Amino acid sequence: MIGDWNRKEKPLLGLLGSGGGLGYLAGRVSDVADLLYTISNSGVSFTLRSVGSVNYTVDWGDGSDEETSTSNTLAHTYSSSGTYKVKINSNSGSYRPKFQDSGDEDQITSVKVSVKDSSLFSTNIERAFHGAQNMTEYTQVSAATSAVTNFYRTWRECSGLTSFPLIDTSSATSFNETWESCSGLTSFPLIDSSSVTGFRSAWNGCSGITGTFPSIDTSSGTTFELTWKDCSGITTFPTIDTSSGTNFSSTWFSCSSLTSFPQIDTSSGTNFKNTWRNCTGLTSFPALDFSSGTSFRETWSGCNGLTSFPLID
Repeated sequence: MIGDWNRKEKPLLGLLGSGGGLGYLAGRVSDVADLLYTISNSGVSFTLRSVGSVNYTVDWGDGSDEETSTSNTLAHTYSSSGTYKVKINSNSGSYRPKFQDSGDEDQITSVKVSVKDSSLFSTNIERAFHGAQNMTEYTQVSAATSAVTNFYRTWRECSGLTSFPLIDTSSATSFNETWESCSGLTSFPLIDSSSVTGFRSAWNGCSGITGTFPSIDTSSGTTFELTWKDCSGITTFPTIDTSSGTNFSSTWFSCSSLTSFPQIDTSSGTNFKNTWRNCTGLTSFPALDFSSGTSFRETWSGCNGLTSFPLID
């Protein structure tokens, strides 16, 4: 078991040293864990936060004894400031993170998930790393999220991330606020969103994403409220499938770098409040189907670059 390897390696490090050769191999093995946090600690407490029934072993990375716990809030105080690798291995239960913008996540600078199946995250990782604003790297084995349906606020306000990995989101049904305010992201992968119905605020405030947004599958989406609001760096937008969409309130609000807009299906849309408000870069607009629309309050308010506009029903 990975956890067994992790718990047996300390004597190996002591015998072989930390230099090259076999010592280097031992050092590499020491970083193998179900979940690895790198934290920057100033000699204060760090609390591991989780949810549900848990059973895990943690190596705090400061030479102290490993600790086995079934607690959702396990605290450890470091005697001096430094960078520490916190290694977590699941036992008979699991460890499902949920920092939930508590403040402890501010110490996290990187997260690495090495579990090769869905045993760690199960079906719900809402608010797992919410608020980890100093996290600059997130990596995981793709399959670790293969069973997750709920990604509510999972990486919200992780503003230090500049890139995001291509993970397995094939079971996802909710991306509500998942990457909201991840303002450091410069691009985004073509994830599987074919089963997602809720996209509310998914990339709201991701102002660092530039160029073209990927052509993700939005065919199941019904709620697009605030989805790309304030994505001011996006210059072009793909022709996504929005045929099931009913709520387009503030969807592209302040996407000020858009110079054109595609011919998407808005035939089921009822709410178009603020949808393209302050899209100042648009110079023309396509003839879309607004036959089901009931609210058009300030839909194109502030679009002062529009020089032509189609006749709408």
